[in-house]
Amino acid sequence: MILRYLIAIAVCAMATTATAQDRGAVSAGLGVTSFGYALEGAYQLRPTLGLRGMIMGGFSIDDTFDYEGSSVNGTADLGGTAVVADYFPLANAWRMSGGLFFSNSDVSGSFTEGAVNYDGKLTFENDVAPMVTTGVRIGFGAGWGLSGDIGVIVSSLQVSSSNTTPTVQTAVQDTNADLADVPVFPFAGFAVSYAY
Repeated sequence: MILRYLIAIAVCAMATTATAQDRGAVSAGLGVTSFGYALEGAYQLRPTLGLRGMIMGGFSIDDTFDYEGSSVNGTADLGGTAVVADYFPLANAWRMSGGLFFSNSDVSGSFTEGAVNYDGKLTFENDVAPMVTTGVRIGFGAGWGLSGDIGVIVSSLQVSSSNTTPTVQTAVQDTNADLADVPVFPFAGFAVSYAY
């Protein structure tokens, strides 16, 4: 069902006649991403190429998080920055983007794996990781734009703990081996911007 929505969005974006030339060279926006609220700035170099930066954060979630047969009872602090190049292959609303994500996200708390309990932290394996997305930016009104992106950050997650007990370190290694099987992390974002 989600695939149908994504295909519909892509078809609408390709059919949109608003091109990058219809907006100003510089834009600023506010939005929400999977890493929190976002402040976004962009510069359109030419109709098919632009640069964009995002500062994300402000989400802190206290909960129990389950993954791979383990759980964490703690706090997830989400945030990061990203710098990407936007390529508009058809010079319309559809864009493909690639760049770097700089993470300052972590989940810290009490980890449970089977009968082993320990305090630790879950972070990205790489603090700086490649980021690849696709999305649309549709202009409306005088200078206003609406955009959305989905994609991945190319980095797995990893657990660390200052507890040096052999059973805890074995549990940390087992968890990291499971997390390494998923080398990407999903990203989604939505923003409203104004070009001038």
